[in-house]
Amino acid sequence: MQALKESNPGTVVEWCTLASNEDPSVHIFLRVFWAFKPSIDGFKHCRPLITIDGTHLYGKYKGTLLIAMGTDANSQLFPLAFAIVESENGESWNWFMKYIRHLVTQREGLCVISDRHAGILQTMNGVNSGWEEPRAHHPFCTRHLASNVNTQFKNAYVKNLFGKAADARQRKKFDYYLGIIGELNVEAHKYLMDISSHRWSIHHDGGFRYGVKTTNMSEAFNGVMKGARCLPITALVRMTFYRVNSYFVTRRGWGKRRIEEGHDFIEKATTTIEMNMAKSGAHEVQAFDHEMGLFEVTTGRGGM
Repeated sequence: MQALKESNPGTVVEWCTLASNEDPSVHIFLRVFWAFKPSIDGFKHCRPLITIDGTHLYGKYKGTLLIAMGTDANSQLFPLAFAIVESENGESWNWFMKYIRHLVTQREGLCVISDRHAGILQTMNGVNSGWEEPRAHHPFCTRHLASNVNTQFKNAYVKNLFGKAADARQRKKFDYYLGIIGELNVEAHKYLMDISSHRWSIHHDGGFRYGVKTTNMSEAFNGVMKGARCLPITALVRMTFYRVNSYFVTRRGWGKRRIEEGHDFIEKATTTIEMNMAKSGAHEVQAFDHEMGLFEVTTGRGGM
């Protein structure tokens, strides 16, 4: 890890060790946190959003790999920070998130998407943790929540309706799907209402999650790392370094080509703008107050 810091100035590494009962001068490894300097710098230009997730290590070397993942302008994986800890628990998640807040990003209003693991909830709800609202926002992964709904109520149709309610951009559509859930299963409706809708509904989230609904980004990187999860820690860290480096090198080339071709935006952004412009051709706009920015928009199907 020291060699990694020396060859990549600005990369941060933090250790947590325990003193040996037999010899207090001997320290036993418990946890390690690392984040590469290019990731720290690059995240300043990404959306203020991360997803966090943990995955078990297997083989001779046990433990859990924690990952914080951002997303770039082209909606691609942007690995931000890693840690190897003893297990997913309140202390390990608090330790991981503390270093993300103190050493990696101090951005206000950061959105953190996760499952509802007790350790994560404990950390995000902690007083003066740096993650309390409005300094941060904590919506839940809708895929995990849908799985919880299905496990709790054994009804695939209710699960499907939940997904549609979570995806709904308009209030009337959200109310429509939630109303059907209430008619089919009162307990399922109560279960969802007990979880504040801004934690899982796109319509209610205030735009903080930028349309990102799940922790799939973190889990996708976990899939990339699958072959390394049985390796010694040094080999696993090395693999994260080479994987992150390959992302930066490849995307630097893509970005350079886009600029040389005269494009103002990355491909994903350009496609989104063009789609929205096409849709807007079918909408009608009535102005009520230009100074206050008050308009009525009647949406139409299709477009030019």
